Amino acid sequence: MKSSSVYYPELREYVAGISLVDCHDHSCVVGPKVEDAIQFLVGGYFESDLQSASSPKAVRAVLDAKRPLAERWPEFEAIWRRTCHTGYAQVVRRVLQHFFGQSEMSLAALEHVQANLPNIGDPAMFDGILEEAKIAARLEDCWADANAVLAGTYQLSPRGRLIISLVAPHSVRDFNAVQSVMAPLGRHVTTLDEYLEGCCELFTAFKNYGAVAFKDQSAYTRTLAYQNPTRAEAEAAFNWIMADPRRVLSYPEGSQPLDDYLFHCFMRMARDLDLPVQIHTGHMAGIRNDIVKTNAIWLTSLIELHQETRFDLFHANWPYAGELLYLGKNYPNVTLDFCWANIIDPIYCQQLFKQALSSVPHAKVHGYGSDYFGGGIASAWAHADITRDNIAIALAEMVADEYMSLDEAKEVAYGWMYSNANAFFRLGLPD
Repeated sequence: MKSSSVYYPELREYVAGISLVDCHDHSCVVGPKVEDAIQFLVGGYFESDLQSASSPKAVRAVLDAKRPLAERWPEFEAIWRRTCHTGYAQVVRRVLQHFFGQSEMSLAALEHVQANLPNIGDPAMFDGILEEAKIAARLEDCWADANAVLAGTYQLSPRGRLIISLVAPHSVRDFNAVQSVMAPLGRHVTTLDEYLEGCCELFTAFKNYGAVAFKDQSAYTRTLAYQNPTRAEAEAAFNWIMADPRRVLSYPEGSQPLDDYLFHCFMRMARDLDLPVQIHTGHMAGIRNDIVKTNAIWLTSLIELHQETRFDLFHANWPYAGELLYLGKNYPNVTLDFCWANIIDPIYCQQLFKQALSSVPHAKVHGYGSDYFGGGIASAWAHADITRDNIAIALAEMVADEYMSLDEAKEVAYGWMYSNANAFFRLGLPD
């Protein structure tokens, strides 16, 4: 991708040299090595596009590594041709070209990939790809083992920074879920106060171990419209499940008062720990999801109430651009995070980068987050390359429109790719 703007070549060359902060990743550990060419190329998000263009059953057949490549190729080719121009497909194309020297998808290309599959389980190769992508740091949401964190033995993948997952602690619906959250502390809790004290202790231990943010992705399972229930309502639900280990709170009527109350408590803990809260908004992985419940606009009352808590709103809220811009413009404690979105819809991001520049302070934009697991390190490189394209295209067009100078565009690009996130997450990287 490129722009016809005369300023694009210089800007693209400039952004190619800027280090990136990967604001959202799931790598956790290096590898493991993938043994099948098709799985290596399409594993991760592109699989959803393949399903959307065919069916989950057809895609399972294509990914079945027990079948020879030659047997699967006609089925894969038919689906590929129906979806080869999406943002996810752009990732596949760039991986195929950059790592294997293959310009087109074909059986011969797949056989070449199969014969040259890299050992991404090798830490040196894994880190080498990060170095080539100029990814300086990665914020890793890996649902980290609290036992290992408390013991001081938890290991991140190269360049990783620890993130605290909030979903399990606030979505407890029964006695066993409560005790499971507390188990790393070796503590059996019986009251809401004891549970909150234990959660605060765990969060503090994570911060002391280097955690730089909280992350919540409960939009997959519930609405982002958090109510503000009373302590009495939450405590009644908590005491009800404590009274009988066989009880389970119904969803949403039974569980939401406790869920919402705990989430508000955790927002205050985030404030006191001076850790930002990353929240999944917009598009979800997979297919057949209800996106209405994930629109960031549902967070308005939460953001307005917790004015001293910093919020980083994910995935450019795709496809709800206007709502995201409103939140970023209207609330000092909100930043806009383009993680994942650059490959969900590259054109959306190019336009939104331009709109964000004209409506939201540019220091409140975080431009990149790979959002892949460890096996997708090559795709993370391609995602970074697409992000550089999107930012250079957007800014080159703004310069061509005489909205800003070329030097100003370079300054903005540096912020979006590196310095904004470095400052916001207190990463301490050299500036």
